[in-house]
Amino acid sequence: MERRAELFSNKSLRAMIVPLFLEQLLVMLVGLADTLIVSYVGEAAVSGVSLVNQFNTIFIYLFTALASGGAVVISQYIGRRADNAAGESASQLLSFSVIFSAMAAVLILAGNERILHLMFGKVEDSVMQACITYLRISAYSYPALAVYNSGAALFRSMGKTNVTMYLSAAVNIINVIGNLIGVFVLRAGVAGVAYPSLIARIFSAAVITLLCFREKNEVVYRCKWIFQWSGDLMKHILSIAIPNGMENGVFQLVKVH
Repeated sequence: MERRAELFSNKSLRAMIVPLFLEQLLVMLVGLADTLIVSYVGEAAVSGVSLVNQFNTIFIYLFTALASGGAVVISQYIGRRADNAAGESASQLLSFSVIFSAMAAVLILAGNERILHLMFGKVEDSVMQACITYLRISAYSYPALAVYNSGAALFRSMGKTNVTMYLSAAVNIINVIGNLIGVFVLRAGVAGVAYPSLIARIFSAAVITLLCFREKNEVVYRCKWIFQWSGDLMKHILSIAIPNGMENGVFQLVKVH
């Protein structure tokens, strides 16, 4: 009972919830920073980036929902002291996230302009060109976003939310510096804010994945689990992730449309 009281004390909850709240705020600030800085390029650029960021939010919600489903399963195994099963669940979540996000990226890259016309109807040609450029580059970051969320789910399940908060802060710093260079030094316009976001997200995905392989953690990724398929585990994860993802995704889709 003393152990349980220690785990769920107000202090422990604050130590997990505050970094988690700040992390989610920082994740959304990446797109906001792009919109703010690209506003110096022109009205068409800021309109295009703003529209695509609304669309990208759909995929952010989907990847977050998938990670949340994984976090629930991982947390259940950690609670049972089944660290190997928790590690296998985390590894399977990573595998599925890569596959799902890669398919989403290919779909967006293949139907880029058609999807934008369907979503936003008729807009000015200059705005549409900004949308196409920003969405094309953003789509390359989808796998990185999904991989980051998978790793973040593992750290949240272990109660180490401060790690993901610091990483999100680093991502925002990289993104803002890159945006400033891209817009004011390289004069790259919309691409000048899109590529720094891509680089920042790849950085966060690489760092969180390396951290998830560290043996000092009680739960870790294993290559043998990443490259195998466990239908039962994925069914369990998706049974939680799909309803949450559908609810948030459809809500955002209605807002965009």
